[in-house]
Amino acid sequence: MFTLPSSLQVSLLCAAVGAVCWVSVSSYGYVQQQEQIQTLEKQRLAAESNWQIEKQQLEQKLAEQTKTLQDLSQQQNLLKGLVEALPESVATPTSSEEQATQNNEFEEQSKNLADKQTSLLNHIGNSITARASELHTRLDEIGLDKQFEPSPIAQGGPYHQLDTQHISADYLSVIDKLVELNELEQMITLLPDSMPVKQEKFYVSSQFGYRKDPITGRRAMHKGVDLAGWHKTDIHAPAAGVVTKAGKNGSYGKFVEIEHANGLVTRFGHLHTIKVKKGQKVEKSDVIALMGSTGRSTSTHLHYEVLQNGKHINPIKLAKVLSRVQ
Repeated sequence: MFTLPSSLQVSLLCAAVGAVCWVSVSSYGYVQQQEQIQTLEKQRLAAESNWQIEKQQLEQKLAEQTKTLQDLSQQQNLLKGLVEALPESVATPTSSEEQATQNNEFEEQSKNLADKQTSLLNHIGNSITARASELHTRLDEIGLDKQFEPSPIAQGGPYHQLDTQHISADYLSVIDKLVELNELEQMITLLPDSMPVKQEKFYVSSQFGYRKDPITGRRAMHKGVDLAGWHKTDIHAPAAGVVTKAGKNGSYGKFVEIEHANGLVTRFGHLHTIKVKKGQKVEKSDVIALMGSTGRSTSTHLHYEVLQNGKHINPIKLAKVLSRVQ
């Protein structure tokens, strides 16, 4: 049997041991590298996940800020429209605009603007409510029916629908109040708010209401007012309307009746000359007749009546009250 020399055996054994050691060391180094790679990969994935989360948060915040800006812009436009649509009887509110600084946070600035918009909206709403309340009180004072019907005559224009789904209830409420107020203001401008004879050309010779009849001397109800003046003094239409009667009418003598908006009717008696015809449209201040003393009359004067839906109203009180609210 062949036997290797002892020295060679020792050399081979050393080589084998060295190889085993090298393999062990190499394997250990490889394992460490793999662990480092896995650790780095985990760190990368964690960083990417955090970045995605931060990105989503930033995108969400940007979307929220964009929505806030859109809402603020829409509300600002609505407020501008409300202010521009206010009737002259309501004082236009003023607001101071502060210049935003770069040091202020978006949330602080947007909240500040939102608070100012809310304050302005409340001011407008309160002003509208106060004006409407004043008008209703005055109309109650003279006994006018406030169930006015807005007229579509001589109206039109392009249709711009209001996107109510994206407008808060507070803004819609103020818009509705403003529409109602403007309709009420418009109706009041159509009422007979002045006397049919110029102020310097008449005096009141008999008031509205109970009186002693000038001919019989008995108690009687006077459903109009008597305005005395010079013979053939001009008589004017107190508001726009349509002549429904023009001619002789019993104790009224020569007589004119005009129908106005909202069930209002004015009557003019004891005329000397009639200047209009039945069916004729008249505008406010048009001369419709001349003062006389025809019919049941003691001397030259105008018997003037105002009715709404058949109910007589004090013409002088009507004119005075309407002059205070315009």
